[in-house]
Amino acid sequence: MKNVGLFILFFFFSMQAFSFYEMYDYFFMKPGNYFEYNSSSNGDFGLEFYTVKKYPLMDSNTLLESVWSQPRSLIGGQMMVESGNYTHAISSSKAMGLLQIKNLTALDLYVYNLFDPYDNLKGALEYHGYLRRMFNDERLQLIAYHDGPTAVMAGNISASGERYYEKVKEAQKNYTNRKIYSPYFLGGRISYDDDKIIDGEFKAGLAYRKLELYGDISVNLNFSENTQDDNFGIDYNYTILYVPRTNVGFGIGGNPIPNKIVLRLGFPWQNFVITAFDEPSITYKHELNKYFTSKITLNNDNLLFSGYFSIYNIDLFLGYEVFHQALNLGFRLSF
Repeated sequence: MKNVGLFILFFFFSMQAFSFYEMYDYFFMKPGNYFEYNSSSNGDFGLEFYTVKKYPLMDSNTLLESVWSQPRSLIGGQMMVESGNYTHAISSSKAMGLLQIKNLTALDLYVYNLFDPYDNLKGALEYHGYLRRMFNDERLQLIAYHDGPTAVMAGNISASGERYYEKVKEAQKNYTNRKIYSPYFLGGRISYDDDKIIDGEFKAGLAYRKLELYGDISVNLNFSENTQDDNFGIDYNYTILYVPRTNVGFGIGGNPIPNKIVLRLGFPWQNFVITAFDEPSITYKHELNKYFTSKITLNNDNLLFSGYFSIYNIDLFLGYEVFHQALNLGFRLSF
């Protein structure tokens, strides 16, 4: 019991200000509320709360005005079945966007950003046209969209494929004009380090088609008796990313004069985020499976090897700061 008590004291009183998740991850999380708590053996600590929400981007009828090759009500119903009309939906099999298209299919169809509703719709219509020419039967066309054309050609129609067809046809029958949604987030953070500095931060972001907008305001209070710095400081920053492809985003940031370049390469579950000029850094994240994800961060101050284990709505973090020789622990709770 004594060892358990010492562990609890360590966990709750030696926390670290690092966050496993970057702002650039938030748009690809499931909408909801998140509480994150991070710890380190060097005596720092941090608490963070953020919420990912949906805002109405456009009416579904507005998007479907470009549909001529398929019944508009069919595509509108399918969007509801596939993603609930959410532009940044990601399935467990890594299908993305309004009509849940996988990247390999998108490459074959010359579709670029699957989180842009118009690009995603274009890919779905191209795919539907291909399936209709192949099967000349709406039922088989829809089942092949779910099961894959190879399985349907071989006569291997799954029960889930049949249910999918029925769901889409029911949604088509009940289709009415609805809103299409994209993500935004709001968050706040407070941290304390062993130099007796308290940092507070408020951040927000919005995704609009091929643009991602980020902003943050930070306040710090310095209680150190030996510092030559001001006891109070306030700062703000913004970042604008242009995302021409699903796996490529680039842009600038500053306050207000641009002083950094940001490049994101890869998909939400496996990518590099590189920042150049002001506060240069590189982060690599790799989802090993649905339970484990690893992450490496290198900047002027630190080299951090970390990872997390996910179970239900809890993520458990473990990391090691090489430069500071500190062990990091923490968790994130979604609700």
